[in-house]
Amino acid sequence: MTAKIVLATLGSHGDIHPFIALGKALQERGFEVVAATSGHYRPLFEREGLSFSGIGPDEGDALRLMGVSADAFVKELLTDDLAVVRFSQDFLAESVRDLMPIVAGADLVVCHHIAYAAQLAAENFGVPYVHVLLSPTLLLQPEDPPILGTAPFVRAPGKIGQMWNRSLASSLRLAFRPFTRRARRLRAAMGLPSARDLPFLDPGDALDVLGLFSPLLMTAPKGSLGLGATFHDGGETQELAPEVEAFLAAGAPPVVLTLGSFAALGGADVLRDGVAAARALGRRALVIAGRDDARGIGAPEGDDLLIWGYAPHSRVFARAAAILHHGGAGTAVQALRAGKPQLIAPFFADQPDNAARIARLGVARVLPRAKFSAVGAVEALRHLLETPDYALRAGEMAARIGAEDGAAAAADIIARLIQQKKTPPETAAHSSRT
Repeated sequence: MTAKIVLATLGSHGDIHPFIALGKALQERGFEVVAATSGHYRPLFEREGLSFSGIGPDEGDALRLMGVSADAFVKELLTDDLAVVRFSQDFLAESVRDLMPIVAGADLVVCHHIAYAAQLAAENFGVPYVHVLLSPTLLLQPEDPPILGTAPFVRAPGKIGQMWNRSLASSLRLAFRPFTRRARRLRAAMGLPSARDLPFLDPGDALDVLGLFSPLLMTAPKGSLGLGATFHDGGETQELAPEVEAFLAAGAPPVVLTLGSFAALGGADVLRDGVAAARALGRRALVIAGRDDARGIGAPEGDDLLIWGYAPHSRVFARAAAILHHGGAGTAVQALRAGKPQLIAPFFADQPDNAARIARLGVARVLPRAKFSAVGAVEALRHLLETPDYALRAGEMAARIGAEDGAAAAADIIARLIQQKKTPPETAAHSSRT
């Protein structure tokens, strides 16, 4: 009988595309795959031939129930890193309810670390599960600490520095615990045993933690962490709009500006200043704005500027002179693969940490959103474009990351885990002796 695997994720396109890549890799290995996330993303999965089941919260319904606009919600995210955790708990019971019939009868559940509802549903049925991380940030590794708010981790630590980082990580975990109270209450209400592990942060009793990100982002990749990047964004089968293709073909490579599918609502000022900087340097600019209302950057379009609603990054980044982006995991990996210098304006969550890790590869400069200005962007872009080392280093990193296939590596691990679960103990013991 074909093993059934449920893939559960939550978030923006950067949280969705890696699971599509993983789903396709698992399907190629003969597994029955069912994706479970917001119904908003159904077309993206079904376009790739993957079965889909929608679960709450749907983005629009959730915002209406919370009584906030999309703009207000994004502004909260930009000022409070714990907003995502609170939002997830607001609708956790609904998500668990929706997941129950999907998880029932599954052989394995693959959970995005923020999709705690999937873990609860898996535990309810005794179904094994694995966790997926899309960036190294929440590993809180003492030898390779993250940029996490104002937490004073020691960079490039020696032994004493690592001791400090380990202690600081423990303190952060204690401080985070009260914010997971509702999730722990739901766990108790479901009759599940109490757990010391923290929802949204720890893997619980997961069979493994799979790091679907490039080992280039870690100082010392180990185990199943840093399995490799995933590159799916629909660009494999989706042609560029004629207007975008015509703009790219009409002149010198432009500076490409994008804030991904999520942060664009709160980033019109960054896009506006980025366009002004490109024009000040005599460069053309292509703005890929995730939402139509990001068109309010106030810059008139012309021969040197095109603002477009969406285009696959894999299709446009390789034709850029430089890329200005927010540091989201999905956008960042496409920028690395394109082999172009990057100016990163991180907003929130893992973006500052992603930006720092990419900058230390020698391919990018970082200008945080809070300090972003046209003047600063001019200086940073000029330095990136006029310093040959950035382009050379970007090309080197592109060659390395382009050879990665995190989805295939993760699918192979999952296949082994399922085989181990199906192998009788005495057979497994005999195999280990021979």
